[in-house]
Amino acid sequence: MAAAFKEKAVALGGFRGAVALDRLDPGFLNALSEPLLLMKEGALLHSGRNRLAAVSLKASSGRVGEAVLKQFNPRGVDRLKTLILPSKARKAWRGAKALVQKGVPTPFPLAYLERKKAGLTAEGYYLAEKISNAQEVRHLFRSLEGRELAELLRTLAVFLKEAHNKGVLHKDLSDGNILAGSDGRGGTIFYLLDTNRVRVRKRIGLMRAAGNLVRLGIPPPGQPAFLAYYWGGRSVPRFFAFWYRLRKKWYTGLVGLKKALRLKMLVRKLGLQ
Repeated sequence: MAAAFKEKAVALGGFRGAVALDRLDPGFLNALSEPLLLMKEGALLHSGRNRLAAVSLKASSGRVGEAVLKQFNPRGVDRLKTLILPSKARKAWRGAKALVQKGVPTPFPLAYLERKKAGLTAEGYYLAEKISNAQEVRHLFRSLEGRELAELLRTLAVFLKEAHNKGVLHKDLSDGNILAGSDGRGGTIFYLLDTNRVRVRKRIGLMRAAGNLVRLGIPPPGQPAFLAYYWGGRSVPRFFAFWYRLRKKWYTGLVGLKKALRLKMLVRKLGLQ
């Protein structure tokens, strides 16, 4: 069922973007006016091409909300693309809005900001509510066994099938981009992350759906059951199963090749070869 989402365009300092209308609070906006400072004051969660930090936002009422702030620093071709294409911060905002509107769980989008220079995006930020007591499914794949793992695969397959039925396609559907948390009733609720890679299609066909699942690190013994759960316990279409196995083999080989190349580069840098 579609959910309403209202936003308001904002200009804060040298940044422009949008905030969720029901989060439009002077204290909240004041904290957002200096996103880099807000990130530095937060707890760093990840540092790489993009940085993530857990931050606290104090509203005018005194209430403190926990959120996750993601910083994008476009470089090279990625930066040139922003001359005609939306920045990653704006894509993350659009993707999260689409998920909310489609009824697919994701950390609630609070705001995005971007600063342009000479028509190109120089800096961007995306802010979403922090989900407490949840973890990436990759950790669960490693720690759960038996019935608990089977139940996780079942509920995850149902969640992804429903997302696909709604036309939601996450183009980086990896273990690290799905959070699993409690639904408060003894079950599991999943949340999609990295929303700048979310796209919405009118229809997701068999080939695209099967290919979309291969980045998930489903333990090999559990893959047949996972595909069966995806199809509601019915017989898995032969072409779907064939295409999944083919794409899985290709993807696994590509990952192995990348790891080998990185190892070779490290060996050379260390002068061991």
